[in-house]
Amino acid sequence: MRIHMAYRAALGLALLAPAAGCGSDSAGPAPTRLIVVAGGDGQSAPVATGAVLTAKVTDVSGTPEEGVTVTWSVVSGGGTITASSVTSGAGIASGTFTLGQVAGQQRARATAEGVGGAPATFTVTGTAGPATQLKKSTGDGQTGWAGSPLPLAYAVVAQDQYNNPVAGVTVTWAVTSGGGTLSSPSSVTAASGAATAVHTLGNTTAAQSATATVAGLTGSPVTFTATSTTGIRLVSTVGVPANYGLHDTFVRDGLAFLCVWDEGVFIYDFGNGIAGGTPEAPKRVGSLVTAGGNAHNAWWYHSPSGSKRYLFVGEEGPGSVGSSSSGDIHVVDVSNLAAPVEVGSYHMTIAGGTGSAGTHNFWVDEANEILYAAYYNGGVVALDISGTLPADLSSRELARIQPGGAGNTFVWGVMQYQGGDLFASDMLSGFWRLRYTGGAFSVVGGGNNVPERFTSDLWVQNGYGYTGGWGNRGTQPGNAVKVWQLGAGTPLLVDSVITSGITTVSDVQVSADGKLLVFSAENGPNAGLHVYSLAGSPSQPVFLAKYLVAQGLHTATVETVAGRTFVFAARNPANPALMTFEITSLVP
Repeated sequence: MRIHMAYRAALGLALLAPAAGCGSDSAGPAPTRLIVVAGGDGQSAPVATGAVLTAKVTDVSGTPEEGVTVTWSVVSGGGTITASSVTSGAGIASGTFTLGQVAGQQRARATAEGVGGAPATFTVTGTAGPATQLKKSTGDGQTGWAGSPLPLAYAVVAQDQYNNPVAGVTVTWAVTSGGGTLSSPSSVTAASGAATAVHTLGNTTAAQSATATVAGLTGSPVTFTATSTTGIRLVSTVGVPANYGLHDTFVRDGLAFLCVWDEGVFIYDFGNGIAGGTPEAPKRVGSLVTAGGNAHNAWWYHSPSGSKRYLFVGEEGPGSVGSSSSGDIHVVDVSNLAAPVEVGSYHMTIAGGTGSAGTHNFWVDEANEILYAAYYNGGVVALDISGTLPADLSSRELARIQPGGAGNTFVWGVMQYQGGDLFASDMLSGFWRLRYTGGAFSVVGGGNNVPERFTSDLWVQNGYGYTGGWGNRGTQPGNAVKVWQLGAGTPLLVDSVITSGITTVSDVQVSADGKLLVFSAENGPNAGLHVYSLAGSPSQPVFLAKYLVAQGLHTATVETVAGRTFVFAARNPANPALMTFEITSLVP
């Protein structure tokens, strides 16, 4: 059969048409319009309130399209939104996004038929509404040491009606029972809605409580309760090299100067701020090994001019109780506490230049710029420490005295009382009252008054003196702290605190407020730290607490750091360390 050529051409086109049509269907129809964000994205609005969003619809060339239906939907955050709206002549369609009740980012979307590319997406930040309620967060029900801060701060949270945290709310804090103090009378809530205060408990075992108040809020005031305990609390230890270990520790302005024998003087920040240290977490600042080693004691001198340049370090060299001693006073420039430098020293020669003596404890009359040093068999010496000090302090010697006379003098310590007379504890001849005036020493009274023991450390305060005992010279039980009425002349023995089961009372001190007597004890079942109250009468110490330490504590000094009372004590010889105890809870 013959086919007409025109018909054959038409048939070919018809056969090809379906193939071409299949290819077009797989690509889909070409987009005819676009939709973009026109307004409302990135705004903030209180939760559960409306935020207006606008989208713009155009054709592919950018010409606004009127009458196009835009569909709105919530992507995240909850809440509701206008179901749909129709574009205006400017191609604009609007929707109201009623935010969910949870603060934070919330998202919505706008779409329209015939649109190519991504839909218009909006992000709105829901913010908390006004604070309506105050809730307890953390810190309630703690147990802490009387007179000390609780481990955790009290915390409350301000919230709106939907439980979202509200920042910027002022919370008023107040102690309602038990005494003590709060870190601040008010605090402001942070972004988390939390406001905090630290409760330093009162010195009582009675119930303790505090409140947090925001007027007009549901749940206000919020009440916190705490339980206080009393006693001696070990707060930190600082290990030191076992080359003898640790002797005295001098603490001032939140800095502790540890005399670590041949390892030198270690300086630690316990609350000064120079290195961010605290009593619970001390930080080392610097150190220095003085000439000759045997660093025994120290005094950071604050001159009347305000200078804090010099640290005096006592060297306790070899000796024999009652007959010989050695060791110099070393002058250290601590203008840079991180890098101290030794700049001078004092050496005592006795017996016409044929013998020498060694220093032990000393006291500085800062107002008059005189250093009084106990020099064992050399007695007591006074040194002028005013101005810039020379490398050799021999020229600065003002006077010296052997209170018990030659062969009966072995002075352990010296201390000035209320800027006037000096008191000295002599291992051989007991407790003395001395006077320095007109460039010379004189004996006012006392001495040869402790025949049964070797007298050790001393402290004078409240009109009374307190002396310890080092071993004994007979069969006396334990050891003693003797209490002396000072008066105007010879010290009068009025009481003795006998502690059984120890051989030595090494250090004796009264707290700055005069309320506590503290002493360190060595060797025996009662070795450790002992604390007595002087609140009733400074002449009759009353036992409060003890902290037992195997083999005992060699030295102990009482100091106040940031309003809290601590004892810095030396543990030797096993595992030598500075042991820091808090005794704030024992202060009457």
